[in-house]
Amino acid sequence: MSRRVEQTVKEIKSLKIQGARNVAKAGIRAIMYAVEDSKAKTVNGVKADVVKATLKISGARPTEPMLRNYLDETIGFVTSEIAGIKTRSVPKFRASVVKNENEYLKQMEEDIKRLREYGATLLTSGMTIITHCHSSSVTGVIKEAHKRGKKLTVICCETRPKYQGRTTAAELARAGIDTTITVDLGVTGFLKKADVVLVGADAITSTGDLINKVGTSGLAHLARDHDVSFFSCAETYKYDPLTLYGVKEKIEQRNPKEVWEKAPKRVKVSNPAFDVTAARYINGYVTEAGIISPSALAGIAKNKLKGE
Repeated sequence: MSRRVEQTVKEIKSLKIQGARNVAKAGIRAIMYAVEDSKAKTVNGVKADVVKATLKISGARPTEPMLRNYLDETIGFVTSEIAGIKTRSVPKFRASVVKNENEYLKQMEEDIKRLREYGATLLTSGMTIITHCHSSSVTGVIKEAHKRGKKLTVICCETRPKYQGRTTAAELARAGIDTTITVDLGVTGFLKKADVVLVGADAITSTGDLINKVGTSGLAHLARDHDVSFFSCAETYKYDPLTLYGVKEKIEQRNPKEVWEKAPKRVKVSNPAFDVTAARYINGYVTEAGIISPSALAGIAKNKLKGE
């Protein structure tokens, strides 16, 4: 296994690389490392190294369908390249796979640009926005609206136990946006005057349910109680096609020491990384294809995913 692939897997597992989109980008680059570092002398040998790398990378974070979707498409691509005898030489095969992965990265940049533009139209000057955790899609939407001259106020939940909300708050403050961070349940007081909640997404199911950082579901319930709109900013590649067949998205349990490093012996520590927000609490998904209702997202995503 390529050392660069192993290092990427380590960084994903340790949360040095976090956020569904950043994890997917790292996974795509790791495939390029696997191809470039492969010592195989045949096309099939290089393919075997790619397959091994995809299994290793996808296992680093179980709740990341965006990563899995791109990796599945990569396997489909290398298989079709061989089956179609489009290239027999190892150097040409390596080059074709690397080119394919770079096209994915380019597509991701185009998708997030469109998502930010659609999201910015959702926001109007004077709005108070509540965020949870850190999502580059969410901060991108807010900063795009800010660039368009819209005066916004943002309340960031700190998001225990890793405090990813601090990353969001710092990023938005640097951009010149009025930003406040609050303890997670302190957000209740701010919901009385909020206009919209914007969160990211780690996965979206076939029924439009959202899997995101733990605390998202509770925030969605509070938003409904206060008549505040709730939107998730997510590229359609975050849709998990396996959920169409009854497969449940795995909720990762993180290291208990993140919550309490030296907990007493008889105290059990639960540290779920994510929770599930039912579609009925979500006003819509902000995507690269526009602002979509939860019930419509699966159909649009399936049309975009290759091979679906």
